[in-house]
Amino acid sequence: MTQSFIRKVLMTVVVMLASLAVLNAAQQSPWQAWKHRLPIVLTERDAATAGLLPVDVTFSMLAADIGDPAKEIRLVLKTPAGEKEVPFQLSRLSSWKRDTDGVKSLPTVSGMITFFDTAPGSGPAEYALLYGNPAATAPDYPTDLRVSGDSPAWTIENSKMTVRLHGRNPANGDVAKALRPITAGGWTVQPAHNTNFNSGQLARVDLKSRPAWPLAPYSGVMHWEPGIFIPTRGWLHVFEWDPPPVCEIEKGPLFVEIRRSGPFPKVPEVKASVVYRIFTNRPYVESGTRIDVLETVGVVSIRNNDMVFDNGTFTHMAWPSAGTPVIKDLNDYPRVDVNGDVLRISDEIPFFALLNPAEKIGVGTVKDMYANVGPDGTLPVVFDNSFYLSNLGREGLMFFFRPLVYFNIGFDRKQLITVPGGSVYAERNLFPFFESNDPQPIQYVLALAAAVRAKAKVSIGAILWPPSR
Repeated sequence: MTQSFIRKVLMTVVVMLASLAVLNAAQQSPWQAWKHRLPIVLTERDAATAGLLPVDVTFSMLAADIGDPAKEIRLVLKTPAGEKEVPFQLSRLSSWKRDTDGVKSLPTVSGMITFFDTAPGSGPAEYALLYGNPAATAPDYPTDLRVSGDSPAWTIENSKMTVRLHGRNPANGDVAKALRPITAGGWTVQPAHNTNFNSGQLARVDLKSRPAWPLAPYSGVMHWEPGIFIPTRGWLHVFEWDPPPVCEIEKGPLFVEIRRSGPFPKVPEVKASVVYRIFTNRPYVESGTRIDVLETVGVVSIRNNDMVFDNGTFTHMAWPSAGTPVIKDLNDYPRVDVNGDVLRISDEIPFFALLNPAEKIGVGTVKDMYANVGPDGTLPVVFDNSFYLSNLGREGLMFFFRPLVYFNIGFDRKQLITVPGGSVYAERNLFPFFESNDPQPIQYVLALAAAVRAKAKVSIGAILWPPSR
């Protein structure tokens, strides 16, 4: 028997064993009952930030191929050991039959699947959305998310934080009920706004790793805006919804979403919308806002992207200056006017943070996306569009905000800027609540900002496209 013959026999045995292994693996696959699969491939991933932000993917499938999406759909990740099930959450489900004739177009089911990228490394990650198994039962993934209370002043909790939404309370706006003594930089604290409403805005956050320093302004509401100033009508904010005309909540294993909208308080020419998402095991709130100007209106100010705290809650601030993060002591930035303004910088900054190194706690805003547009796609009306921090003002509050239309220091606040009907101001920001520890006190904010810039590209379906050129 020649060595060549022996080698051929051994090679044949190896091939047969490999084929049997593949066949056995296929037979043991737990996903055989799902008849259809929709590939979802993530590319240009960054291992350092993957999993910090959710992946939201819009999908569609023929209605004839699926019965109940909530029961049938599964998400799996391709791994060397086989396909691994990945927790997900469905939303925006819709069954569409209009304009379908059975030939040129067919009834379709569409929606959004949300998950966190768990694939290792920075290379492409191959997921698949499985469907077409009428016998499947709805998955029941474990979650740390809990919702309690009544609409719209719910309390949402995960393993990292407890978030309370704004509701009526006799203590709202009572300086004497503040958690900590408040000063106003030598002035007597003078609350300028009635804040005792039932709006559902962010009101209080308790970071579980820093229970001794809850973030709860005496006003009873932390997220005031969108806001509009028309002198004859007053400084107006969406926290004055009482309650919001539209208020909806959606609960699942990965996130809780609260959607509110309606005419702007005392400004019916404007419609406002605010959407929060609070995710499993993550200490940030995703905030989406939209301002729709329905009829032309004259304003002194339109503001957004704000967070409000009692004076003294934070002692330092951080932002990128010339591309490099800087941390500054608030004592080095005296107020320049009675409003308490201490800082004005570009609205293009990717993040801003307030921190208290002594208490090892911080809060920030990370810009995710925004779009301002005038009627018919024209340029939007913006005036003094920038980013501000105010501190030690007469109201006893410190706060950051991004004005779309504002008055600069020399503006007498009597001039009105005309904002035409059809204008839209929309944005989405992340509000992280974090431990501020040396030697990298804003590391979590930097990581979120990096994750926004390094979002993976999403390819859906089995069609292969030419390589990028």
